[in-house]
Amino acid sequence: FPVAFLLSGIIAGAILSQAVWLGGVGWPSALTVPTYSASSLGSVSLGFVKETEFTFTVIPLEDDAYYEIIPLGNLGPPGHTFPSDHIYFVLNDGVYNVRAPADGVIIEIENCTEEGASYQDYSLFIKHTDTFKSYFYHLSGVADWIISQTGEIEVGWGGVEVNIPVKAGDIVGVASKQPGGSVCLDWGAIDYEVTLSFIHPETYYPDAAHAVCPLDYLEGSLKEKAYSKVNRVGEPKGGKIDYDMLGRLSGNWFLEGAEPCIWNWSTQLAFVYYVHNASQMVVSVGGDLLSPLPVGVFNATGPDFREVSAEDGVVTYYLVGQEPSELKGQQYTLIVQVIGSEKIKVEAFEGHQEGLTFTEKAKTYTRTGPYGPTCDQGPMLGQPALSALATLYYVQYYSSHQQAVTLYVAACGVAAAAAAATFIILKRMR
Repeated sequence: FPVAFLLSGIIAGAILSQAVWLGGVGWPSALTVPTYSASSLGSVSLGFVKETEFTFTVIPLEDDAYYEIIPLGNLGPPGHTFPSDHIYFVLNDGVYNVRAPADGVIIEIENCTEEGASYQDYSLFIKHTDTFKSYFYHLSGVADWIISQTGEIEVGWGGVEVNIPVKAGDIVGVASKQPGGSVCLDWGAIDYEVTLSFIHPETYYPDAAHAVCPLDYLEGSLKEKAYSKVNRVGEPKGGKIDYDMLGRLSGNWFLEGAEPCIWNWSTQLAFVYYVHNASQMVVSVGGDLLSPLPVGVFNATGPDFREVSAEDGVVTYYLVGQEPSELKGQQYTLIVQVIGSEKIKVEAFEGHQEGLTFTEKAKTYTRTGPYGPTCDQGPMLGQPALSALATLYYVQYYSSHQQAVTLYVAACGVAAAAAAATFIILKRMR
């Protein structure tokens, strides 16, 4: 009997863990998102198996709706202190239909409209295959045919989980410039078969480690058409967000000792490259911790971030304000020292100065950010069982298929063994 109990526990555990794995957005979608076959994609089966290369067959906006595309990696501290993981269609005046770029299932809609705003602001997420999804931010409205199925969507972070099939070219909403808000339609794509080179991908929001440029997934002629409007010099043309290099200055940094499980922009600092010019070094500052250096983006002159290591000692960068506009031309000096493989010491000074040394105002930054399997990014944690679910949740995003399967089996086996042991102990106590 204990053996049968053990086996049934393993089977049940495997089914439940697989449900969490396949859903990715919680129990309801884990159990209700259907399989489907689209002629443009080939046959897609559950289990994170991609049988054909995925392509978008529709550009979401008509050509006259926008005059420029900003690729991956845009900076806009504090909200985008790190390079942004989506692209932007810079809109012309007017209201424009937004179309689904490929067949899929709408899995979530969020009403992000700010209190008192004179415009509507929605986000919409589409699951195209078991390993690929796309999304829009800053929709000015959601299509009536969708609202007829969801009802009015209340304002609030977290969104409404839905299960609405959609075909390539279907109108899913509208986009327009938002007075006092965004002048762009944001388009993002997540490919779980791609993992970016962040040193600690688990320290970011789960999808960030798999963000890709959606333009790269457009079919031939559409890709060429879209890229003709991309404002960027240098490669990759679609932009880049993962500049981390172990033991080097390049990439994203978090203030050492920052509060865990809180995504705090003021603790973030990035040594990256300008979204419109891949050769221009920039420093992105999310808070005032490096005062007198304010929040903003600064052109940097000095050694290439990708070449600076602990062997270089204290390195000096001369900064000139770039964004926001009120910082244009303002000058600062930043001294930096790489310490080991995952730590830096930083201090800022007004104006352009030489011969600077660190003072007691210097700050230390590390590669390890606030998030991880022990953080609450949803309705979990606090109980051992929920902590286990959290671990499985993170494995889905940060491990390979084989690693995930291995851990799932091991986790199910341990859980089943513990259950069997508990059963035997309770039986003997009777």
